[in-house]
Amino acid sequence: MEPNRLWEREAEAREATIELLRLCNKAGSLTELMRDLVIFFQRLTGCEAVGVRLREGDDFPYYETRGFPEDFVLAENHLCAIDPSGETVRDDAGHPALDCMCGNILCGRFDPSKPFFTARGSFWSSCTTELLASTTDADRQAKTRNRCNGEGYESVALVPLRTQKESFGLFQFNDKRRGRFTSERVALLEDLVDHVAIALAKLRADEALRFSEERYRSLFENMLEGYAYCEMIVENGEFRDFVYLDVNPAFEHLTGLSGVVGKRVTDVIPGIRESDPELFELYGRVAFSGRPERVEIYVEAMKTWFSVSVYCAGEGLFVAVFDNVTERRKLEDQLRQSQKMEAVGRLAGGVAHDFNNLLTVINGYSELLLRQVGEDSTLRKEVEEIRKAGDRASMLTRQLLAFSRRQVLQPKMLDLNATVTGMATMLRRLIGEDIDLRILPGEGLGKVKADPGQVEQIILNLVVNSRDAMPGGGKLSIETRNTLLDGTFSSKHPYTVAGPHVLLAVSDTGAGMSEDTQAHLFEPFFTTKEKGKGTGLGLSTVYGIVKQSQGYIHVYSELGKGTTVKIYLPRVEGEEETVSPVSAPAPHGTETVLVAEDDDQIRDFVTRVLSRKGYRVLSASDGFDALRLCGESADPVDLLITDVVMPRMGGRELASRIQTAKPGVRVLFVSGYTEDAISQRGILEAGLQFLQKPFTTDALLRKVREVFDR
Repeated sequence: MEPNRLWEREAEAREATIELLRLCNKAGSLTELMRDLVIFFQRLTGCEAVGVRLREGDDFPYYETRGFPEDFVLAENHLCAIDPSGETVRDDAGHPALDCMCGNILCGRFDPSKPFFTARGSFWSSCTTELLASTTDADRQAKTRNRCNGEGYESVALVPLRTQKESFGLFQFNDKRRGRFTSERVALLEDLVDHVAIALAKLRADEALRFSEERYRSLFENMLEGYAYCEMIVENGEFRDFVYLDVNPAFEHLTGLSGVVGKRVTDVIPGIRESDPELFELYGRVAFSGRPERVEIYVEAMKTWFSVSVYCAGEGLFVAVFDNVTERRKLEDQLRQSQKMEAVGRLAGGVAHDFNNLLTVINGYSELLLRQVGEDSTLRKEVEEIRKAGDRASMLTRQLLAFSRRQVLQPKMLDLNATVTGMATMLRRLIGEDIDLRILPGEGLGKVKADPGQVEQIILNLVVNSRDAMPGGGKLSIETRNTLLDGTFSSKHPYTVAGPHVLLAVSDTGAGMSEDTQAHLFEPFFTTKEKGKGTGLGLSTVYGIVKQSQGYIHVYSELGKGTTVKIYLPRVEGEEETVSPVSAPAPHGTETVLVAEDDDQIRDFVTRVLSRKGYRVLSASDGFDALRLCGESADPVDLLITDVVMPRMGGRELASRIQTAKPGVRVLFVSGYTEDAISQRGILEAGLQFLQKPFTTDALLRKVREVFDR
């Protein structure tokens, strides 16, 4: 600072203050202000070097400097004392220890009785060499690094930037010439720096507010949830309407509504007041009680589910933050429906198993009786009625097993085009002349692996349902084509597996179904047909067969617009397999057959049927009894007929032990259903022979002969 008497005059001080305030008021940012202030103070004081330190965490590094050598700034940049381990040294109160005279000023360590301190906490010296020679560390309040003097700076002034609570920085003025400062000049610098402190506090507050607003606006504009700021309208004590005061971009994306700000919701969505009164109650309750609420609510007027968090933004004002959860709710409904179907399936499978045992006896003995009574016998009609009832009951149990996925499938490589076209003549006779049947086979159709009889059952059940939905005639189409289920499809349809599939679609122009009907569509015994016109097992059977074949079924229907059922079966590689023709029952046999069955009536029936045809039969009530008879038999056992599920020892274990002891023994498994005892997920293991209960005498004899003749 030049020793110029004009500088000390009040007029020049006022001009300096005005210039300083002008700089502070026009500053757009902290960086811009600090740069301008350093230039201003350097020009005002004439000092070689001017710098400013500002708080950054525990330390006060240089924010802006002008005139200092680069190595000096690097060496003096940090004031925190560091211990040998690299950690910051702290006092008993946990405050960081700040080195050097700058640290004294920032920490308020000064003694105003010393000539180099001011009453306002600044330090100054016009000859640091003399100061260091004439004072001790105690005089200077702490051990100083003295790098300023080592760099040759004789005139040094440190003026703190301070609020009423604490120091948050300081200005440093250095010059290698002596005599650059006087107490009056330092007092003027303190006045000016105080103005700077006020300006900085305001600038920092403004920047914090601007940052907060920008952060809020960024959150508001980019949040994925919808945001609606609204005012509730109350009429006659009722929450009658609300006005949109502000909404974010996600609001439009999630609702499909645009241009709503300033409008009433009843104008934006006509009829919502009448269709969704609970929505108005929710918003009004929060707007006037002040208690936030979070709900999932279905808005009938928009046919959409929303997850909504509502909070009060002032009396009569509320904010709704929401997300569209319609798809999630659909998936949850599908999952619950699937779980319900699984539980019903387990029950149905268990019932079918027990009934199959009973029906094997009922149907078997009624068949034997029919062969014994003559055509003119008075008992024949009664026995025939028993047999007919048994056959109908057998059909019901087969349908229950199909639904519950507890039947044993014998899949083959199939071409669905060949299956559909092969059934065309029979289907046309079934539906009648007033329904136009169109078969649309896909080109280059891939193969599927499924049970041929079960696939025909699927097509037959779907066609019958379509026929019944078109009593006045209509159009029915059966279409096949290759398709690829991608990850998007799988994510929207639980339990589907992405990959190549073959589509079988059956569409009609019939009456269609309501949403409520579709919700129960696959449940066994659910039907919309008149009493006596249907069992309610058709679609549940289709559902079970498709699921057991690792496929997926989807139904789309609208009242008055018809129904489309789409079935997706996994596409596989391989050649189509031919289905062996059914052979006539063999008249007799002479082989030795070991029958293992824990149900006494079934065991007696099988024994009687085989014995009458010439077979030598050994009868065992369980697995251990069968092992004993096999070991004691004088004649070699040619065939083991065993129930799959028996107490103590199952049929699979029995077969393994007998074949180990006597290689070459053939095995025929029988069961009402299996739980992976001889199958994997209901698919019969390769090479195994199986007969499903209930079976007829002809079916039993034919299967036994088939096993022997293989």
